Amino acid sequence: MMTLKWVIDKMEAWAPEATAEDFDNVGLLLGDRNQPVKKVLVALDATDAIIKEAIDNKYDAIITHHPLTYQPLKKITACDSIGRKLLALAKNGISLYAAHTNLDKARGGVNDVLAEILAIENAAPMAIEKNDQTIGIGRVGELSQEMTLGKLVEYVKDKLGLEEVRYCGNLSAKINKIALCGGSGMSFWKSARDAGCDVYITGDVKYGDALQVLDSGMAIIDITHYRGENFVIDAIVKRLSGYAKDEGIDITFAATAINGQIFFNM
Repeated sequence: MMTLKWVIDKMEAWAPEATAEDFDNVGLLLGDRNQPVKKVLVALDATDAIIKEAIDNKYDAIITHHPLTYQPLKKITACDSIGRKLLALAKNGISLYAAHTNLDKARGGVNDVLAEILAIENAAPMAIEKNDQTIGIGRVGELSQEMTLGKLVEYVKDKLGLEEVRYCGNLSAKINKIALCGGSGMSFWKSARDAGCDVYITGDVKYGDALQVLDSGMAIIDITHYRGENFVIDAIVKRLSGYAKDEGIDITFAATAINGQIFFNM
């Protein structure tokens, strides 16, 4: 029987833990590498609903994009959200693994998939890693043909299934060179500016930050944190399933995340 180590090794080969940002908390967060594994659930976050789904359907492990916690825990009790979740996972023998900023940077990870969805050409890392210039946070590339910001806003809405987006900029401005960063990428906006981009696409954009981007000569489009990352669950399942089909391991989407019950469509 295959163990959790097999799953971890496949994820590590794709998105090494060592490439995660210093603030991050990735890898095996709870569990035993030698635990036998038959069923793995994949989700964006380890919410109560996701954990219940894993318990009810007898999953052995959960892989999430976002870590359950970033800070060291002084105590684990049922009195708080994180403690309650960890206790439920441990009680039911369910391991928890996270691939976050390391998966944002990885080839074929969050930002490559976002660039592919938006059909960005010649996509390359925006904030390049010092030790490996082939990976990094965000992507910079070009549209196949120039369009106005107004048309780009509608294009992005269509490609990402958004009813609306927030933007800041002249809707008549010509757009060709694009920077993007799935999730919350405002701390990297100057990398987009320095790359000479016409627009920056990311999530969690604050009012003051949007004004700074506008003053720099760029436009900005806020696709929300969720819509800029939720598709990576599909990428994780597809990649692991390709390895697991001959190993007797079932890699499954979390139904709770797919049907959108726990997220706003903004």
